[in-house]
Amino acid sequence: MANTLNTYNPVFYAVNALIQLEDAMGLAARVFRGIDEERRAFGRGDVINIRRPSSFTAADAPATVSDLATETVAVTLNKWKEVKFKLTDKELTITGDRIISDHIRPAAVALADDIDMTLADLYLDFPYQYSLNATPGSAIADITAPRKTLFDNKVPVTDGNLHYMVSGTVEQNLLGQTAFTQYQGAGPMGAESQLRGTIGKRFGTEVFANQNVRSFTTGVGGADVTGATTAAGVVGDKTITANGFGATAVTNFFRAGDTIKFAGHSQSYVLTAAKNVEVTTGLVTGGLAFEPGLVAAVASAEVITATTGDGTAKVRFQNLFFHRDAMCLAMAPLSEMGGELGAKIATVTDPITGLALRSRLFYIGDSSEVRVALDVLYGVKVLNRQMAVRTYHE
Repeated sequence: MANTLNTYNPVFYAVNALIQLEDAMGLAARVFRGIDEERRAFGRGDVINIRRPSSFTAADAPATVSDLATETVAVTLNKWKEVKFKLTDKELTITGDRIISDHIRPAAVALADDIDMTLADLYLDFPYQYSLNATPGSAIADITAPRKTLFDNKVPVTDGNLHYMVSGTVEQNLLGQTAFTQYQGAGPMGAESQLRGTIGKRFGTEVFANQNVRSFTTGVGGADVTGATTAAGVVGDKTITANGFGATAVTNFFRAGDTIKFAGHSQSYVLTAAKNVEVTTGLVTGGLAFEPGLVAAVASAEVITATTGDGTAKVRFQNLFFHRDAMCLAMAPLSEMGGELGAKIATVTDPITGLALRSRLFYIGDSSEVRVALDVLYGVKVLNRQMAVRTYHE
């Protein structure tokens, strides 16, 4: 007997759309997902507090007991996205499976794609960069080098939560490596990669290709160009004055997303604003603004090394090697208040993943159409800048 759709059943749409949304998530499935403990309805612009993953420090025994009052982080729910479509009375008579395949699944995939792109845009907040091999993905170091950076940053690298989002170009070259996709180099796993066309887990890292890898246009300063501070900086400062970067005035010498290092310590910093330099002195107009705040004091006249283009702006694809806890996705249920005004509304939330989705149905009488809207409310945030490395290629 055919599985006939009950007329105007918003729960049916919401539940099945949530399943499809979770199945379609790429990057979103690999980041920390926070759940608001109040579990109430929210609107765009609201802020929720989610629990940050715990961290501990070992001490000599007997040690002072640690409270499990896990730190919370505020996430703004500033992304309200929906997909809306219409069904005729005739279409509403077809089976539930057909409704899912023809309408619900594509709508949920579109929502998942929007979340994926928003997360991928967070690359601009990460200060560590690694330039891939001239043929990106053709050297094993293109995986092991960014892994070492995380290791040096004291990021857990053996807990199963390392991921590597790569472009199609990088994946193509990785698939051509004996070490990854041939039996003589990778054993049965290599043969399996040939059959499936995916890299899978290598060196404790899940490698996955993503069509939403972002591109970044660098400043025009030049690769590893150097200048110097013109004043000292103290721990926590997020701006500093500097000069000596060039002999002529250059617009967009730096762009937000370029990275810098100070000679006195190893921390890398990401610039948060575009900056020009002035003629003769190479003075940075307005000073450099960066994140995170200084982790160590900086002396006046301390050398600054910046990584931008190579005298011209460069478009670089931003692959991302990261630990799950580097960034988070927070979703919250939307209000069902419109149900009192004639619409049929259902909101469903997965209590484990925190994913939430709403469906709304309303009838347009003069055209005999049911309008269906699926929408989500979410926010994203970087949790720890030390836990990701941007690996780039042009």
